[in-house]
Amino acid sequence: MIYVVDDDPYVRRGFGMLFRSARLEFKTYQSAEEFLEGFSPKDNDIVVLDMHMPGMNGCDLLRYFSEHEIYVPVIIVTAFDEEVSRDCAKNYGAMAYLRKPVDGEALIDLIKYSIHPV
Repeated sequence: MIYVVDDDPYVRRGFGMLFRSARLEFKTYQSAEEFLEGFSPKDNDIVVLDMHMPGMNGCDLLRYFSEHEIYVPVIIVTAFDEEVSRDCAKNYGAMAYLRKPVDGEALIDLIKYSIHPV
């Protein structure tokens, strides 16, 4: 399952169209808090996470995963490429850090790699 966590409805819709076209199963969430309400990690799950959101931001969610020993691949997507965001992604083990607009083919390749590493 691919979980898209992004406060921008246009981004969620765009990722949804991309994942549907690639026949990938996904769910979208408008906030980290909404995502955490029902999240129970399973094998082959992956999170596509916006870094800048109101409330709990992407870095906060990465920190939460680390503190609660939740091991799920995370791909950061952000429109604001900042050193503090890059450092957070690196320090908390995000598997990739992509700037918006995201190259759809590159994102699909990353997701497929995380599910079935070579």
